[in-house]
Amino acid sequence: MATDTLSVPAQPPGPPGPAPDLRSGYTASNATRLLCAGTYLDPVYRATVIRELLTHRFRVVAPSYGYDAVPVLAHALAARRLHRARLVVLAAGLLLTFLLTRAGVLNVVTASLTEVWLVWVTAYLRRVITLQTLMTRLRRRTGPGDRTSGFDGSRPEHRRLTAELVAKINQEQASDGTLIRYGGYKPFVGAGTQVRSWSTALLLVGAPLPEVEHRRHGPGAPTPPEATRQEPERKEVIPFTVGDITDYVADRMNAELRDRARPSERIDGLAVERSTFTTSVTTRLGVWEPSPGEHDGHWEDSYHSKRTYLCVRVGSWSQELVTTTFAGFDLKGNTLHTEFYSYVLAPVHASFHLVDRLPAALNVRLLLRVAWHTLRSTPEATLRPVLAQLRSWLPNLLPWRWNKTRIWVLQPRDTSEFRLGRYADTMLNRGALASIRELATADDFHVFFQRTDMIKYTQIVERQLLQFTREFLHKHNVDLADHQARQTKILNDYGSNNNFVDRNYGNVNSGTQNYQRGSGGSQGEGSS
Repeated sequence: MATDTLSVPAQPPGPPGPAPDLRSGYTASNATRLLCAGTYLDPVYRATVIRELLTHRFRVVAPSYGYDAVPVLAHALAARRLHRARLVVLAAGLLLTFLLTRAGVLNVVTASLTEVWLVWVTAYLRRVITLQTLMTRLRRRTGPGDRTSGFDGSRPEHRRLTAELVAKINQEQASDGTLIRYGGYKPFVGAGTQVRSWSTALLLVGAPLPEVEHRRHGPGAPTPPEATRQEPERKEVIPFTVGDITDYVADRMNAELRDRARPSERIDGLAVERSTFTTSVTTRLGVWEPSPGEHDGHWEDSYHSKRTYLCVRVGSWSQELVTTTFAGFDLKGNTLHTEFYSYVLAPVHASFHLVDRLPAALNVRLLLRVAWHTLRSTPEATLRPVLAQLRSWLPNLLPWRWNKTRIWVLQPRDTSEFRLGRYADTMLNRGALASIRELATADDFHVFFQRTDMIKYTQIVERQLLQFTREFLHKHNVDLADHQARQTKILNDYGSNNNFVDRNYGNVNSGTQNYQRGSGGSQGEGSS
């Protein structure tokens, strides 16, 4: 049984204006470039980007790890504008041909040939412009000194990409320790697929005082049997908070892995930050509500389940491979609970790398090849846009979709006896469900060493976390025997179960792909 839906008025676009320079540190990264190229190469991905960042702008943007979502949206809008321009020109040409035929200026044969030519020439020009964009604007630069054309993080202008929308995306996609609002089951939205996790609970018992036995029995004296059965005297544990241990581990991570390390031993692309995750945000529906930065009072955490984690992220392979670990600490009574989760963003789809294999420039031979291939695909090119428009127009013609400025929002399934949900307040899930980077993730690594780097960085961060936690507990007079035993077990389990990475990674895209397919069916693109 399909879930109920509710149509919500879409926020009207703001007036056109110049896009401000509000770029993240990854605006010109290789991951951003490949995602921008993917909007021209994959129409499904292009529609998904527009839906998630523009049509469903009531939803929070997922954190952007290693890329900037604004240029990707700008190129998606530019690619769609090019497609729509071709349809407009084609429709105008066909209409003019029809009118000339009715007026007797053109005969049936000439009109038919003209219509075929219009279909071909508009498709041909669109392909040439797409190729030119991929070859020049989205070409990989050879190095920092390359001043020729290539991807530099700039974005095309579009009237839908307003200053307000750019500011919203930049605010919400930031991964610098801000509040992250998620809408699905997984709080670590945008981080990819989980590959490793464990948790421990440590009793905070004071460390024993070895000097007591030394004073009582003298140096070198054997310990009486009855003394071994007595509880040893212990140091008093120095109180600390969750913030204290989190800050200590974060500072030590930065120092040992980046700031104080030798240049050859530093981890490039390391980011250590604290982020707070809260559950799906829901609110009553009425008039359109402001963005989260304006009125925090409208945002409700129905479960009061905020959690703060230390996020250690390593972006490698030109930010195509992003390994993120989340470490959480919690104190309950005299017990320290520690959580560890490791996630990976695998490389971008191999098909998006096609942009790196295109020729450096257009020439006569290439233009002729494009012309021939366009002619061969003319029948398909004629039917495909018509069928696509019918699929998008048909739902809007139904009685409950008469308003084209409305979009579908999933509602909780009503299983009550009398369908009492019809009288309840409506709910809107405004949390992030998936990032546009996760929706473009490949099903497997492209290079063997990408997998080994994922394991390497996970092990390094895990080992350092355990060591720095041990140092902190030692400074606060905590008995380390239990911690040492658990640390040994954690590290040994990792070595003996190393193949679990492959088993978990086999379903790297299953969740995001199912979400993408489900969203396309129940949450229409609306009036994007």
